[in-house]
Amino acid sequence: MKYRPWGSIDWALSLSSPKQWHFVGTIATEERSLCAWAEMRRLGSVSGEAFAEIHDIDSEKYRHRNQIALEQRRAEFTEHGGNSAAIYSFGLMDELFRIDAFSKRVEEGNASVVLDITSLPKRFFFPILRTLVGSANVRNLLLTYTSPESYADDAPLYEDIEPWKTLPGFGGVGSKPEQWIVSVGFLVESLRRYVGDNPHEKMKIMIPFPAPLAALRRTWKSVADLEQGHSDDRFDKYRVDTLDMSAAFDRIKSLAGNPPRSLAFAPFGPKPTSAAMCLYALQCDSSVHYPQPTVYHPEYSRGIRSSDPTKAVCAYWIKHEGEFLYSV
Repeated sequence: MKYRPWGSIDWALSLSSPKQWHFVGTIATEERSLCAWAEMRRLGSVSGEAFAEIHDIDSEKYRHRNQIALEQRRAEFTEHGGNSAAIYSFGLMDELFRIDAFSKRVEEGNASVVLDITSLPKRFFFPILRTLVGSANVRNLLLTYTSPESYADDAPLYEDIEPWKTLPGFGGVGSKPEQWIVSVGFLVESLRRYVGDNPHEKMKIMIPFPAPLAALRRTWKSVADLEQGHSDDRFDKYRVDTLDMSAAFDRIKSLAGNPPRSLAFAPFGPKPTSAAMCLYALQCDSSVHYPQPTVYHPEYSRGIRSSDPTKAVCAYWIKHEGEFLYSV
């Protein structure tokens, strides 16, 4: 077990000497997408920034609402001192080389970087995190994540889902994995089809618990849907705190065994657990599988937890003064 500090931003920053951080985030439709950035600016810790504005596949259903929400976020960003020249436009399904170019631009010349994964799609933050972890330039690396007050309940959270694929840059070594590890969240339809098409494969399932009430009902419904029609021995279930990235990483290491088996991941659950999977996969060339939705509800989430940034935003130390805290 290794001590990997995580908690509120002000507490996390107090553990080290003062630094000026380059903040990496996203301009998104969700209110919470700018919360960590605003909190770090309030603390006087942001020296520069780079933001990805990621556009879904065009949807007539949500086009107008998306446009209004993004304009509102951009206005909030500039009104609070953000540099509009630091916003880079992307399409949700852009190729890996564009994401890598953005990552390289961030890591060159920045010794201390914050990566906010709150509203970054997994197909973006996985390769960005890989670049920042592997960079000799980046000696200090923090991840931040902001919990919402609730999730949209008046429509599906996502639509027009892509086929089951590996995430860009995380195709694995090519050999068949010895063990599947899955984190369960809201998106399980494709996973359920995969389980049905591969009746001999068993899975270790990481269930977010304890979890905010906003997510608890949806999560357990996903577990029930996944298990329906299958024998009990197909799934071994393990509870992992929704926000505890360090505990999720240790659970993955324990499930890999000793000597470690080759793993494949399916990150359907909370972002902190997905980040733990990424940190393991990038070191062990594990494959990461995900069916990417191409259209998200404009209000995928609403508000921030307790309407209080000091409670809603968590910060996780990943690298400190050149020491990588999540080594396998």
